[in-house]
Amino acid sequence: MNHYTRWLELKEENPGKYARDIAGLMNISEAELTFARVGHDAWRLNGEIRDILGALEAVGETKCICRNDHAVHEQVGTFTNQHLHGHAGLVLNPRGLDLRLFLNQWASVFHISEATARGERQSIQFFDHQGDALLKVYATDSTDESAWSDVLSRFIFADNPPLALKVADVPVHAENAQAALVDTEWRAMTDVHQFFGLLKRHNLSRQQAFNLVGDDLACRVENSALAQLLETARQDGNEIMVFVGNRGCVQIFTGAVEKLVPMKGWLNIFNPTFTLHLLEEAIAETWVTRKPTADGHVTSLELFAADGTQIAQLYGQRTEGEPEQSQWRSQIDALTAKGLAA
Repeated sequence: MNHYTRWLELKEENPGKYARDIAGLMNISEAELTFARVGHDAWRLNGEIRDILGALEAVGETKCICRNDHAVHEQVGTFTNQHLHGHAGLVLNPRGLDLRLFLNQWASVFHISEATARGERQSIQFFDHQGDALLKVYATDSTDESAWSDVLSRFIFADNPPLALKVADVPVHAENAQAALVDTEWRAMTDVHQFFGLLKRHNLSRQQAFNLVGDDLACRVENSALAQLLETARQDGNEIMVFVGNRGCVQIFTGAVEKLVPMKGWLNIFNPTFTLHLLEEAIAETWVTRKPTADGHVTSLELFAADGTQIAQLYGQRTEGEPEQSQWRSQIDALTAKGLAA
């Protein structure tokens, strides 16, 4: 039985499951499943990733989904203010579509047009070298249909060349590091982005670095901290930032939490243009970190799965050159108070 026939069978047997889940049941990647759908309800796109992303600027409003194994981040916005140079790229629209792109991870692109209970749903989906989805871009009722069609006409490819999938590289980190030196270098930072240099110099994972420095810089807290923080932020109405990413893409929400709904083990935020689904039981470690900048400390909450991958990262909304929100700091301080520190 070919993959497409098996997909149809499993979809009928599992009406509530997404393509990603059914691909898992088939023991193939989601890109391989999408590849099998070409000629039916999918089409291969060909061209430079930067050119396809650039062309999406003309379509106006879209809904973008960026996810990992444990969190799904959905944001309505436009592909304006793109900066796609080298291996890194930005779509820079705070409070709208705000993306950080690691373009060397982007490998294949497909268009899918599928029938749903609400009518035809069209998307352009980007996958990495392992066959996992990096970003899914959906047309909405407000998308410019003519411009969307122009993008498809320009990039749809008659052929469907084989996928060149490969196993992801597993980072090998240092077994030992000088805690005092890491702590000193951390305290000497003047910009949050210098943290990546610190990790690289010492060949450390984020959690390794957290464990090496003082509790005033990185403190582990209970995994219930996320639910508490989101509920406090919802009540207080201050703007926060929620980062969810995978190997090749990070999508960022900035704004107030309007509707928070825990449901069947998932924490869900339902805002008019933003939705978050995060599986609470997948959180294996939760850390509060404080990184020095020229404007004072920047505080974040970082969530990790059992395999060490980051599920999500949260900050208080902050404009470059301005100090951090005092309200956000108070909300984070409540997590490290007696009783919530792990």
